[in-house]
Amino acid sequence: MYTSRRNVTRRVSIADTASGRSRRTLLVSALGVFAAGFAFDQLTKLWALSALADGTEIPLLPSASFSLAFNPGVAFSLGAEYGAVTASVVLILLTGLTVWIATKIARRHRLAEIALLTLVAAGGWGNMYDRITRANDGALTGHVVDMIAVDWFAIFNFGDVLVVCGMIAWLACNLFSDSGEHRKAE
Repeated sequence: MYTSRRNVTRRVSIADTASGRSRRTLLVSALGVFAAGFAFDQLTKLWALSALADGTEIPLLPSASFSLAFNPGVAFSLGAEYGAVTASVVLILLTGLTVWIATKIARRHRLAEIALLTLVAAGGWGNMYDRITRANDGALTGHVVDMIAVDWFAIFNFGDVLVVCGMIAWLACNLFSDSGEHRKAE
């Protein structure tokens, strides 16, 4: 037990430094997850644009293949007819998600929770990057490059996989955790 004010002050100072390292660790981890997910998404799209551009289809499984497509909408081409309006809504949602992740880092939430949400953000921003860089008809009108075709389902890209799998894993992580201890009071 500390009796002097000096020792108590030093104790708080040490705790603050430890918290700072924790935030730095979370931030660096989140940035690493984001960079890896975003880069892999963009690299697979570049590969698809070069390897599949002439209509080539590469079989993967009996009902799946690599095949190039350009999606003007979001999942399942939803919102394609609204163009930039749909992309603007997605941009607002992605910005909100990014701010929420930053808040979780500042409050030192669990690394797993932050990493899973960061995967969702990486996939979403990868697709938004397509909309911005492939826009020929005005801001946010670009089409997203898709290349994983499942006959009975849809055609999608690695960014879509990050969004869906990251969100499912994040929900499972939160729904099936033993207790709410992992969350700090908001």
